[in-house]
Order: sequence, then C-alpha cells, then structure tokens
Amino acid sequence: MSCSVLVLGLPPAAGCAPGKTWRAAAEYLHTRLVARFGPAVHFAYADLFSAEMGEHPELETLVAEGTPLPIVLIDGVLRSSGGKLNVTAIERAVAETLSTSVPITAPVEVPVP
Repeated sequence: MSCSVLVLGLPPAAGCAPGKTWRAAAEYLHTRLVARFGPAVHFAYADLFSAEMGEHPELETLVAEGTPLPIVLIDGVLRSSGGKLNVTAIERAVAETLSTSVPITAPVEVPVP
C-alpha cells in the first residue's frame, strides 16, 4: 500500500535564509516520512503560483477558495492548512492512510532487585 503527500507553501522571500523556507521545512518532513515509511510515501512540494503548482489542479482550487498556506494533502484529501507543518500530525495521518500505526518504542522491563 502507498500514499501521496503533497505540500504547498510560499516561495522564499528576498533575503530569507535557505534553511528557513517552506521548501526546507517540507524537505525535512519528506526526510522524516521516508525514514518512517520508506517507499510507501510519494512526496511532492510546490511553491504558490509555481510551475509545480500547475501540475496539481486540486491546489489551485483550494487556493482560490482561500485555504491558508501551507496546505497538506494526503491522497488528495486536505489534512492540514495554515500555521506550521506539524510533522507528528502528518506522520500520524500518513500512518492512518497506510493502515499502520506510528511505531512507538516498547517499554523496557527492568528487573527489580
């Protein structure tokens, strides 16, 4: 099973540090998703009004409706908009979509002396 994650953010402002852009935040999200789910997640990012955005008409519809950025779609369904990219919430939504649970480290039993 696989799913797609699509993020729409703003292009960087003049003078903005390269590590503090929506694209950089999305790349971090992508890294986390690949580490957790491997090739089961297909990831794409687009800047507002870019050629990349034109490849996703569903984004144009959401922008026209006034949906705040950043926009996160999982399998074409709006899962997050506005504010910051909540990596944990997006990971959980992907896990739900993939019908898996987000791995949680099992507690370690320590023998009592």
